[in-house]
Amino acid sequence: MKKQLALTVVIAAALLSACGQEDNKTTGKSTTSESKSTEQSTVDSETTTNAVKDHLHEPTKDTVCEFCNMKVYEMDHEMGAFSAQGIKEDGSVVFFDDVGCMLNQERKDELELEKFVRDNDSKDWLKLEDAVIVKADIKTPMNYGYAYFKDQESADIFIAGNDNSKVVALSDVDKVSNDRYKKMKDRHSSESMNMDMKSKDGH
Repeated sequence: MKKQLALTVVIAAALLSACGQEDNKTTGKSTTSESKSTEQSTVDSETTTNAVKDHLHEPTKDTVCEFCNMKVYEMDHEMGAFSAQGIKEDGSVVFFDDVGCMLNQERKDELELEKFVRDNDSKDWLKLEDAVIVKADIKTPMNYGYAYFKDQESADIFIAGNDNSKVVALSDVDKVSNDRYKKMKDRHSSESMNMDMKSKDGH
């Protein structure tokens, strides 16, 4: 009887030990799986970021604005901080001398670009939608007067050194550029009508 009891205890202990090892193996697999998943997410994120950066370019001394055909300034020029670029669906890049031109190009062609502007301090490209936008009494190529920053702290430092400047929303920039676009279209329409009338009058 004692032998049977002892045997039962030994078997039970062996079974419990085996279960514990199996649990450890399972836990180890789970941890390894989670670790691999996290690593993959990081790789995917970096790949996406690099893919975007690979599409970005720099304007040259001969680059002109897609919308207004004016000069697009290079990074090291004092006006270079206001240059912008857009990526089309097919991956091609178009440059603009000022952000309003980029927004109006979208209106004109009825398309949506992936929009980039320069950080005012570092001159690095950043997505327009991620930028902190400051309206200030500053000269920009098309006199829109907006500067772009990678974070609020940088924007605050700029605002502290520039009177009458303030953070604005992208919708404010879009409204100003849209108003200009409407005026431009009205002016072109009026000029076209005048030319037609002159042509009919024989002048």
